[in-house]
Amino acid sequence: MSHKTNALAALAAASLPLLAQAEARPEEKVMAYRYSHYSESDNPRARTFTPETRRYDINVHQFRHARPLGEDWYLDGELQYETLSGASPLQTYQQDGKSVLVTSGATIDEQRLDIKASPRRYFSQGTLAGNAALSLENDYQSLALGGDGTLELFDKHTTLMAAISASYDTLSPSDQDQYPARQAFDRKNKRSVSVYQGVSQILDKNRVMQLGVGLTHLSGYLSDPYKTYDQRPGERDQFTINFQYRHFLNVGDGAALHADYRFYADDWGIWSHTVSGRWAQQIRQDNGVGWQLIPQLRYYRQSEADFYTLERYPGGEFYSSDARLSNYGAITLGLEGRVRWNNWIVSLDGQYYFADETLSLVQRSADETPSLLSYTLLSLGVEYRY
Repeated sequence: MSHKTNALAALAAASLPLLAQAEARPEEKVMAYRYSHYSESDNPRARTFTPETRRYDINVHQFRHARPLGEDWYLDGELQYETLSGASPLQTYQQDGKSVLVTSGATIDEQRLDIKASPRRYFSQGTLAGNAALSLENDYQSLALGGDGTLELFDKHTTLMAAISASYDTLSPSDQDQYPARQAFDRKNKRSVSVYQGVSQILDKNRVMQLGVGLTHLSGYLSDPYKTYDQRPGERDQFTINFQYRHFLNVGDGAALHADYRFYADDWGIWSHTVSGRWAQQIRQDNGVGWQLIPQLRYYRQSEADFYTLERYPGGEFYSSDARLSNYGAITLGLEGRVRWNNWIVSLDGQYYFADETLSLVQRSADETPSLLSYTLLSLGVEYRY
């Protein structure tokens, strides 16, 4: 189901691209492949009620092809295939003053196929693009459509951006013969509509900034059919403000500082702050070979949802013990290396993420949340431009 596999995409993906200069249609064709291995740390034995402590392992293969079409169009396409195995957290509850985690006993084995296409039209003062994505799993299907555009003003120093997207997802929970309660969720659907508006401003030849606001409305079945005692509202409104800053510096053979901040709030009572920084350092560039090293650090903290609970048999209209709805903080450490040789680019990226209720720093929760994630992500990519 996408709530499991989308964790990889959500945590590894970068935020919306920052426009550092006026957009011109790319003239190169691109062929690229990336392999990623995502591995979650085991659940703590002392807090796991059921025998299974292993979490998810995901292997991802991504293929990308992009090319110009005619004089004004550019087409970008991607195919992604994932395999997933592991056990799923079912419920967390308090017992004798301590949090206890219950997991699924059987190992889950699933596959996922994503297909994405984005044609873009370039004009003298901006762009227009359409986006389509299809995601297929044995227990989850999703279709997403969208569009975005840019408009360049003031000698192309200011760029206005807007985007809209919509998705329609259908659930088909697996193992319904073993868990008959899941039959009630078969063919349930979820819908989302998102809009984004932003502005990018070139401050001078070395500095650029971007500010954006996003709104998302979700409706339909928003609970998790794989969790016990999980009943969430049928609607959710999300609001984000993001700020991005890039500063190019004459350090060594050239460097760039990337600083990002995002504020998030929704009507489930969750609000969060995300602060991240990256340093892209050019190490050496001669004889057609360029080396780049990119360390990064990210901190995230959020409050808990209004209906988050660790009661064994919760009451009320809505309730969930999903750790993603709890009060916690998280830190991501990353390091990426890139080598460019003529038309080839090879990159190696590693990330380590760990979350804990004590990392929220302020408004810390006294409740243990043993199902919070810790994971490692390793990626190897090869790209050819011609």
